[in-house]
Amino acid sequence: MSTATPVWAPPPIWSVPREWPNARCFVICGGESVDAQRHLIPHLPSPVIAVKHAALLRPDAEVLFFAGERADLIAPPLLKVYQGPRIVVRGRGHQVFPDSSKRVWRTVTHTHWSTDPTMVAGYDAGTSAINVAMLFGATEIVVLGYDMTGGRWFTGEVDHYLPQPPESDFQRHLVPLPALAEDAETKGVRIVNVSPISRVTCFEKAPLEAFL
Repeated sequence: MSTATPVWAPPPIWSVPREWPNARCFVICGGESVDAQRHLIPHLPSPVIAVKHAALLRPDAEVLFFAGERADLIAPPLLKVYQGPRIVVRGRGHQVFPDSSKRVWRTVTHTHWSTDPTMVAGYDAGTSAINVAMLFGATEIVVLGYDMTGGRWFTGEVDHYLPQPPESDFQRHLVPLPALAEDAETKGVRIVNVSPISRVTCFEKAPLEAFL
C-alpha cells in the first residue's frame, strides 16, 4: 500500500498586530553599507526587524522578515540562528519555514503604504519591511543597508545565489519610493535612511549614531 506525500499548504494570511504604537523601529536591510555599521548593530534598541541575512547580526530581532525568491536556499542557515519571536514571510510562503511563521500578502500597487494589516507595499524586501513596522504601529523607522546600489554586506562570508543584485532590480525598486515618502509624511511617519552610500534620496538622511 503506497502512501502519498502530503501536499504542502501555505499558512493562512496573518494580520499584523499593532503592538508598537508610536515606537521607533530599526529595519536592517542587506546593502553593503551595513558592514561599516556592524559594531553598532548589537546596540540598537528594540524593536528591530531583521531582513533576511540581518538575522546573523541580530538573531534576537523582534521580526525576521523574508520576501523574494529562493527561500529554499536563503532561509535554512538563517533559521538556524534566529532566536526571536516572529518570522514573517511576504507572499505565498515556502515549506522551508516553520509552521509558526506568519504570512502577509503584497499590495497590487506600491504608491501608498498599506494600512491593511494583512498586506504590505514595496517591490523589495526592505521597503516591505518598512511597511511591516508601520503596521506594528511604529511612527519613526530607521533603516540600515537601504543602499539600492552596490553589493550585499555579507558577500564573501555567506553564499548567495545572487551576490551582486542587477542594476535593473535597483531601478525597479526605486520607482515607487518618492510616492511612498510623500505618503509616509501624510501618515505622520518619519522614515530615516542611515546608509551613507544610499541612492535613495527621498527619505530623511542621518547617521546611525544619532539614534544610539
